[in-house]
Amino acid sequence: MTTREYDIVLFGATGFVGALTAAQLASASPAQARIALAGRSLPHLESVRRGLPARARAWDLVAVDAADSEGLRRLAARTVVLASTVGPYARLGKEVVRAAAEEGTHYADLTGEVLFVRWAMDNVDAVARASGARIVHSCGFDSIPSDLGVLITAQQAAADGQGTLADTTLAVTSLRAASRAAPSTRCDSRS
Repeated sequence: MTTREYDIVLFGATGFVGALTAAQLASASPAQARIALAGRSLPHLESVRRGLPARARAWDLVAVDAADSEGLRRLAARTVVLASTVGPYARLGKEVVRAAAEEGTHYADLTGEVLFVRWAMDNVDAVARASGARIVHSCGFDSIPSDLGVLITAQQAAADGQGTLADTTLAVTSLRAASRAAPSTRCDSRS
């Protein structure tokens, strides 16, 4: 594989979750990571970048619309990983994930939209396999707290000799802005 211009492109960086993700990348990514922010509005991308720590002020900005299939292919061809926070995914994500699959670009999103995931499996899985792209959906709030809660609850039930889980329910009891505090969750189980 040829060397690509970026390690990560964050598509949808101007939305609420995109801006939070950009801030996390700015504070937690290795200094040598080659990162770009992408979205449909260059002025909005510039505004997000201005609000990031100094180390992110040199990140490139790429203006491209979620409906611009050729522009998305050019974007995907420039990066190793394309992370998308642009939703609703069933309406705005199809061309993004298709571009990544076609260009052999690894892709991650935070969708909780089951029908979009099914669409991607039916329409881009074979293309992604052929190109070597890894497509990873549901890397966000819709899935991570519940998945981790089930894992921890199952491990604790096994450690306590209570057997395996038959059913779990995630109940969010408090949610504050991610910049102030982590969400508070409770996972109840019935075995």
